[in-house]
Amino acid sequence: KEMYQMGKYAFYFQGGPMDFSCASCHGEDGKRIRLQDLPNLIEQKGAALGYGAWPAYRVSSGNFWTMQRRLNDCYRQQRFPEPIYTSDVTIALQVFMGANGNGM
Repeated sequence: KEMYQMGKYAFYFQGGPMDFSCASCHGEDGKRIRLQDLPNLIEQKGAALGYGAWPAYRVSSGNFWTMQRRLNDCYRQQRFPEPIYTSDVTIALQVFMGANGNGM
């Protein structure tokens, strides 16, 4: 429960030079970056799609990406410092997405 609440807080936390949050891109339907549709991670269908798609092979980098690396790249795109690998905040975000994907 605590990790879910921490993940929810982190998801909506706005900051950095662009004043972005995870919700800026993943908080409603119909958002896109370039030609990529972004999943709405608040709703069950979008969270299941977004969370369930990782780990994945990224053709753009020619590498296998874990969810942790995907989160780190989102932080980079928001101009936030890269989170520490397996930090509480990244685990909490994964709990938040996983629970939403399970319909909780």
